[in-house]
Amino acid sequence: MLSPSIHVFAMSLALILASGCQNKGPAPKEGSGAAANVGTTETGGAHPGAAQDPHAGMAPSGDPHAGMDPRQVPGGGGSTSGQPDASGMIDVGTVAFKVPAKWSAQAPKSAMRRAQLRAPGSAGAAELIVYFFGPQGAGTSQENLNRWIGQFSNPDGSAVSDAKQTSSKVSGMDITRLEVAGQYAGGMSPTGQQEPGQANQRLIAAIVNSQGGPYYFKFLGPSATVTENAAAFDGLISSIVTSP
Repeated sequence: MLSPSIHVFAMSLALILASGCQNKGPAPKEGSGAAANVGTTETGGAHPGAAQDPHAGMAPSGDPHAGMDPRQVPGGGGSTSGQPDASGMIDVGTVAFKVPAKWSAQAPKSAMRRAQLRAPGSAGAAELIVYFFGPQGAGTSQENLNRWIGQFSNPDGSAVSDAKQTSSKVSGMDITRLEVAGQYAGGMSPTGQQEPGQANQRLIAAIVNSQGGPYYFKFLGPSATVTENAAAFDGLISSIVTSP
């Protein structure tokens, strides 16, 4: 006959085994449960500019890479200061160019702006900005040219029809040059809102297709000032060389 202590132990063991054999329901099927949250703005989406103007919106400053370390810009290839060296050349990553006489270099407002220059003129200063969006660029050359032309209109609001587009080569690189004038409505305010149109504006732009990706040179300002500095802009483009 079992002693009382052994009997209690046996009963406890039986209860534990019974509870362990209770039905706990079907095992979860593979792939069930909440899916990982992918494809969000953190992990998906096209590069800024692929489907919209890469030179406006996206951030209060108008630059999608504002505040980033230049080394973090896709294909940036290292930090650039946007300032000329002793010979007057500015290295913007893959290419370098010479600053025209009387033009002044300013500190770029964001890492996306590889250089920022100011040109004086009779109607007020004009500004040249050199953009770089990585090796893939920001859409095709023609898409960018069409977008820039679309930012201008005639005084009556109609689309401009006299934009001038030419092609050339500099240091073995394909260059596409655009010149367009009229009322400009491509600017963005610090809050990201479209600014009112500005009359009598002119843009001379060049897309430089380097081995490291396209660089976008946009020279914009009062029409008279940009016209006065057109030769200086062309001289700047002609001075472009591959960075050492």
